[in-house]
Amino acid sequence: MKSQAILQQIYSSLLQNRVKLSFIIFTFLLIKNFFIDKVRPHDICSFQDLWGFAGLLLVVSGVGLRSWAAGIICKCDSLATTGPYCLTRHPLYVGSLLMAIGFCFIIGDSLNLWVVLGIAFIIYFPTIHKEESFLAQKFGEEWDKYAQHTSILFPKSIPLNICSNWSLGQWLHNKEYNAFASSLVVLIVLEFLHKL
Repeated sequence: MKSQAILQQIYSSLLQNRVKLSFIIFTFLLIKNFFIDKVRPHDICSFQDLWGFAGLLLVVSGVGLRSWAAGIICKCDSLATTGPYCLTRHPLYVGSLLMAIGFCFIIGDSLNLWVVLGIAFIIYFPTIHKEESFLAQKFGEEWDKYAQHTSILFPKSIPLNICSNWSLGQWLHNKEYNAFASSLVVLIVLEFLHKL
């Protein structure tokens, strides 16, 4: 019984530190890819390199979705149901997943894709479940009605009116510039490594 409590505490700590843990794992993978395996990334500036171009589209789509969501959500103040939140209940996570898969396509090592999907399954899906339980408890009937019409990750349908009150101030408050800037830096570094 005591060992089960310890394992639960470790797992809870992993969920709380998921962003740091993901960063460490991805940094290790990049070091492995470029310094040990000598992987040469795909070209993101060429339409002829389909993997590079597809990866770039996924990264840009992910950053765009995250930025759209971060400019709307007021965490813990109110239930976000407009803009990307009428397409999916978790656009920030979907955006992050799109970015990660896009970078995997650009780098071109299939192991990276399996690690990304593993991290999503082991760490992020339980986090989503925990957040949904919290939101259901906090917003009650409003959450139930919202969850009935909106899917967890991918849209059930595209509503006719997905307008929202996006705010640069809210985007800055949610520190989404970190994802934007880091994605831009990684894309530049990957293109530089491709040219080498």
